[in-house]
Amino acid sequence: MVFREESAASWLWPLGRSLPSKDKEACGSWRPTSSASSSCESDDDADRRDRERAFDIADSVEKGLAREVVAEFTHPLRKSGKLWRFHVVRSEDKLQYRLYSDDGEFLMYARANLEACRVDFFLYNPTDKEDKLYDPSRPAFTMTHSKDRTEWRIVQERCDHCQFLPKHLSCACHGKQQVAHIRQSRKPIGDGIFNCMEVLIPASYSDGSRVIWCPMLGMGDLAAPHEDCDTQQICTKKPTWNDEVESLVLDFKGRNILSSAKNFQLASAQKPDHVICQYGKIGPMTFSLDFKYPLSVVQAFGISLTTLFWT
Repeated sequence: MVFREESAASWLWPLGRSLPSKDKEACGSWRPTSSASSSCESDDDADRRDRERAFDIADSVEKGLAREVVAEFTHPLRKSGKLWRFHVVRSEDKLQYRLYSDDGEFLMYARANLEACRVDFFLYNPTDKEDKLYDPSRPAFTMTHSKDRTEWRIVQERCDHCQFLPKHLSCACHGKQQVAHIRQSRKPIGDGIFNCMEVLIPASYSDGSRVIWCPMLGMGDLAAPHEDCDTQQICTKKPTWNDEVESLVLDFKGRNILSSAKNFQLASAQKPDHVICQYGKIGPMTFSLDFKYPLSVVQAFGISLTTLFWT
């Protein structure tokens, strides 16, 4: 939850501010990952760091700046017939990204580490002088990609299910809670090359609850085939080749989009013409990001950043 005055949290209204009391937990077969366990800090070290941070959080709560609960960033947006509007601002070095609501309120900060093949997501803005809670070693979410940059995975660092468990018994040591998996490929269309992606996210339900994809609940790889556990598939909407402009084109209704290899639209696999997310260049360092249910804020933001290497 973002501890601010209601009038200053206008970006939250697509969420409806009515989170379910308990998200649905899915079943499956869990197998521990020993390599992940060896890299976990001890419970004592984690407790010490959390205690020290608690004092800073208390101070920030009084100032209306604390943003410690990630539920509003993982929960699907409220159902709507239209796309909710956001925008992304990229740094000059193309390694830092900030997500803003349509009215300009800061939401998330992301920092790419190309050598480590990862992108870290934070709920705090490192350039905010009043905000002392930004810690580069404590991302809220992490997205990693394969060496060939075709497989991307978003995980939540502090799991909804495991948040009150000792460190060594939580999924932090066993693969972490998975939020989304993205698979990319390139296909020719006309005289152009189409960057496409297939996205898998945990299912959401009509009552607003969602599957928590935690390995401690028996959940395996989100990208693997599943029969008993629900996932939702989202795919890139295929552009068309326009001979007049000699380029691939998409119809970004309501947006004045500049030409860019990073522009894309996503649609449900069941309804390929029904756009649920679109990302398009609107300025030298600014991109529009419009999306709706069943995507959450971090899923849409993360998916947009998988275009890092698209040219």
